[in-house]
Amino acid sequence: MPSLLLLAGPVLLTLWAIHCMIRRSKRHSIDYLPGPSRKTYFFRPTEFGEADLNFTKEYGAAIRTTTTFGRDVLFTSDPKAIQYIMNTSGYNFPKPADRRVTLEMATGRGPVWAEGTAREAVTKTRRDFLANGKPQVVNVLTKLHRTTLDAIGEAAFGYNFHAIDQKEESVLAKAYDNLLPKSSMHRPDFSLIFETFLGFLPSWLVKLGITVPVGRFKLLSNYMRVAEKVAQEIIDKQTDLYLKGKEGSKDVMSLLVRANLSEDPRTKLSSKEIIPQMTTLFLAGHDTAATTTAWFLYELAKYPECQTRIREEIAAVKAVVAERGDTEPTIADLDGMEYTLAETLSFHGIVANLSREATRDDVIPLQFPQKTRYNDTVTSIPVRKGQYTILSLFAYNRLTQVWGPDADKWKPERFLSGSLKESQKVNVGVIVNVMSFSSGLRSCVGWRFAVLEMQAILMEFIEKFEFTLAPNVEIYPAFAGLMSPMVRGSNELAAEMPLIVKPL
Repeated sequence: MPSLLLLAGPVLLTLWAIHCMIRRSKRHSIDYLPGPSRKTYFFRPTEFGEADLNFTKEYGAAIRTTTTFGRDVLFTSDPKAIQYIMNTSGYNFPKPADRRVTLEMATGRGPVWAEGTAREAVTKTRRDFLANGKPQVVNVLTKLHRTTLDAIGEAAFGYNFHAIDQKEESVLAKAYDNLLPKSSMHRPDFSLIFETFLGFLPSWLVKLGITVPVGRFKLLSNYMRVAEKVAQEIIDKQTDLYLKGKEGSKDVMSLLVRANLSEDPRTKLSSKEIIPQMTTLFLAGHDTAATTTAWFLYELAKYPECQTRIREEIAAVKAVVAERGDTEPTIADLDGMEYTLAETLSFHGIVANLSREATRDDVIPLQFPQKTRYNDTVTSIPVRKGQYTILSLFAYNRLTQVWGPDADKWKPERFLSGSLKESQKVNVGVIVNVMSFSSGLRSCVGWRFAVLEMQAILMEFIEKFEFTLAPNVEIYPAFAGLMSPMVRGSNELAAEMPLIVKPL
């Protein structure tokens, strides 16, 4: 009898969750939209990006797909639909429960934001490249991860993670090493289904479920334990300095410490509230910039004439800046850097898609008329409360209607031609209409820091080094938490970007 009672609980929960899913699927039909054949389907990590493009090319920019347990999903890359969901009606389209589960496992319950400077960390990495003075094949992605982790540590927390100086490498840098590829790729069907299933359970039960010490959950929970421990150490250290009157710079950590010590209940933040903000910064504050910068260097290695042009521009601009009495150029001084970085953010957008769920009945407008399964044309899509929606940023960044007929090619010059003004009548992204930093109410508030950080790294690296492609190496984008570079035929549980680095 006790064993039957133990079994009854999970069975009842499963039946209840399935009942909720069936009820939702019947109530929210977008069946008239075209899409792949209806079947129990879910994206595997290796299919992100490629599947987005294939679906969009075959069916259009606003279609129906089917996810786990046959649930209908509105899948769109239409600019006006994205703008409406993320900006105009943003509060009515929050993240679905299953996506919140995934994010909480990786970052805790904090926002995605960052702020600071990367100069000291860049200098350390540059010295590392110059160690033997000869051209060498370097996994620049690993170097960039360590550079940006140290940069966010110093800038936001006044704390040295020793990610670059591996002799004193912190436990956080070790715990993070290839965390996203290891926890995202080659997952069994059960893992993908179970994560979706968690989205239908009460929050207290979800918290219990993600602590199960198996597979992906074990890997992410181990990382979170390390990250939370490091966060508490930083809080203790900075609080001690603050109480001794040695507050130091006005970084993010100083603001959090003051909030932690505040006697005003309206401004006071407890450690439980501060730590998730910090663990979010640990992860989001460095990985995105490192991966985008690696893709930038890859494209410069493929197109050496572009690399030479930017290197010459950096030298010329530095001379002008010195004459006017400034110490460093800004990204506005570097036209070539600006549009080349914009193209990289678009062409190598590291966030494949975003998920949202309607909290009320609504009507989503479209920029591009969409044909239905019955050959009608619609310019808007009515949705009911609970409609699950996937915004394909990857497909949006490749839409020929937005970026031109050569949208499938890395072409920085598109930002100079003026042709984009006509095709980009709808504003979505926070920078040059690119969705890499999301958009609207929940856009990355650290996007300016990320751009400045990438600029600082690229200026130093391009001026001092020449980057060329490594022989017999094929790089391809794969979803590993982010759209990361992988080496075909190599260890697919590690993101890599091997390039030949030659000191100049």
